[in-house]
Amino acid sequence: MTSPTEDASEIRVRVLPLDVELTVRPGESMMAAAQRHGYFWPTRCRGQALCTACLFEVVSGDEEFDPVQPLEQEALESLSEFQATRRYPLRLGCQARPGGPAAVFKRGMKPADRPRPTTGFWG
Repeated sequence: MTSPTEDASEIRVRVLPLDVELTVRPGESMMAAAQRHGYFWPTRCRGQALCTACLFEVVSGDEEFDPVQPLEQEALESLSEFQATRRYPLRLGCQARPGGPAAVFKRGMKPADRPRPTTGFWG
């Protein structure tokens, strides 16, 4: 993947198991940063904190993320039993905004499909 232009204020976050580094702009969610870099980050509700498909684990740097806000908290509370089985804290990719370097684990993140050229009816 080609990296968008980097800025000194951007935050570096390693995403496992794909093992890619994203630069996240201040105030940008993990999911938005992945999409800006040309990656698909699983979601069904498109960032409304409803589906929890964007859920990820914070492997390191949990203290670097902005505090959980009420919308995300409500979704995470519905996963409290699942959280109890996990080694690392859970966050929603559509809501979580890192403020410093971190490493996260997100299954299903992959390079986004490239748009196909538009062709006429007969190809």
